[in-house]
Amino acid sequence: MPPTTAELVHDRRLGDLLKHRDVVLEGHETPQRTARTVLADMLDTDEARTDDAMLVASELIANAIQHAGGAVSFRIEVYELGSALGVVDRASDTGALPSSPCNSSTTPTNVATNGRGLFIVQSLATTWSVEQTTNGKIVIAVLTRAGHR
Repeated sequence: MPPTTAELVHDRRLGDLLKHRDVVLEGHETPQRTARTVLADMLDTDEARTDDAMLVASELIANAIQHAGGAVSFRIEVYELGSALGVVDRASDTGALPSSPCNSSTTPTNVATNGRGLFIVQSLATTWSVEQTTNGKIVIAVLTRAGHR
């Protein structure tokens, strides 16, 4: 079983926090582009998982837009051994997210129009979780550097 977000972040398994940034997404016409721009600025050019981080951020924001009325903010924390990405929305139903997402398009004749976002996040991230906030929830994905799972 993969480690939880709390084990990786709160218990300092990712090492020291190097950079932190919260970005307001509410009101942006292109919130995914905003998040990718900030990620490109914050992640080192040698970060092996930059492309994965950008895809995960885009998927989390898309899920917030489609299922939770929009993304409010995006949090990036860069640690010595990886990064944690969080998307805050105003929906408070944490039980609406499947604990084990699956690919809803399982055969060439069964192509679903949605349902793959969290499957992609789960496939690329070391771990992910959802936590309640004061005014909604935050979905967090942790991506560790190669060799540090």
